[in-house]
Amino acid sequence: MPASLDDVRINQGPAARITVKELGSLQLPCSYEVPFAYTQSNSVTLRWRKDGKTLRQAELGQFSGTTSEPQLEAMLREDSRLTLNKESGALLFSSVLASDAGQYQCQLLVDGQPTVSSNNGMVEVIEQLKFMPQPTSKNLELGTVGKVHCKAQGTPTPQVKWLRETQLPLPENVSDHNGTLVFRNVTNLQRGQYTCIASNSQGEISATVSINVVIAPKFSVPPSGPIEVLEQGLAVMHCQATGEPKPTIQWDRDLVYLNENNTDTARFRLLENGTLEIHDVQPEDEGRYGCTIGSSAGLKREEVLLVVLTTKSTSNSIITRIIIIIICLAFLYFVLVLGLKLWYRYRRHLGKVQLDDGAHVAAGHENAEHEPCLTEGNSSKIPKSKFRESTILEQESQVADDIV
Repeated sequence: MPASLDDVRINQGPAARITVKELGSLQLPCSYEVPFAYTQSNSVTLRWRKDGKTLRQAELGQFSGTTSEPQLEAMLREDSRLTLNKESGALLFSSVLASDAGQYQCQLLVDGQPTVSSNNGMVEVIEQLKFMPQPTSKNLELGTVGKVHCKAQGTPTPQVKWLRETQLPLPENVSDHNGTLVFRNVTNLQRGQYTCIASNSQGEISATVSINVVIAPKFSVPPSGPIEVLEQGLAVMHCQATGEPKPTIQWDRDLVYLNENNTDTARFRLLENGTLEIHDVQPEDEGRYGCTIGSSAGLKREEVLLVVLTTKSTSNSIITRIIIIIICLAFLYFVLVLGLKLWYRYRRHLGKVQLDDGAHVAAGHENAEHEPCLTEGNSSKIPKSKFRESTILEQESQVADDIV
């Protein structure tokens, strides 16, 4: 009698609700029956699905091989914790994670026939009490606002609180907001050990961190320039810094840190105060030098340009300066001459105005009825003096025009 689709069945699937502890093992059953004729044709697939997505599957047929040991199908997704036993149909978890929680179902797929499915099984994972992530020590800058986070996971949801050195209350200006430790206006009094405690019905866990108060590095004497040095001379570049902890000082040239391998130690000297000296300066020493100050509180960098003046560049520099001086003198001469010309023109204009005023006054005297008559000497004195002044002004104006 030929096999029918009714002969393909799943006798037992996963339980309706399964509860397992995180990191524990788990086996989801899938007891099935498939007629020998189907397995001979290799047209039956055993599949496990989670939340509607394929998780594992295996082909059932004569080419699958037969041994006394359960046959395990290769995984569709890389996860060594999961294996599928083709013989029994069970899905095995060697170590359950919180992410394994969900709805599971096993299926038998026959070519050209409706899918045979088991009942759905809901897996609940009792999540282990743990910190996610683990709290870590932190450096807080003096006078700023700092935060240290403590987050815990577990079933049921754990309660989280902070203490100072496991038992002391929190200091002034330090508060606990749902597992986040907030430091306002950080001071040296707030440094020390702080402990985060997470607890639920599973128990209690704790983590202790160190809070350090630091002062960000700052330049007390930053490098400044540009610095011009004659060839074979001495170049001095200053760099000093303050901070807590005391910052280190590192020099670089064109973003390459200076060390024994790339510098001439006989010429390059780094003083204790951070100053860099270059003796017997060479043209190849020219470039941008950067000073980096750093500590656990942070990093800062400033740079300065070093210009090496060779004999040729020095002579060119002198010629350039002479040209600039000549141009400036010529400009000053032009301004002076222009000022003189304007002054003489103003004087000539002023003289003409005075002559016109004198002429009007003389005309007024001639027309007056009761004024005494002027003598011949007096009548000729004013016109002659005005004429002489006008002549002098015209001569001065001509001299100014000649100068320009």
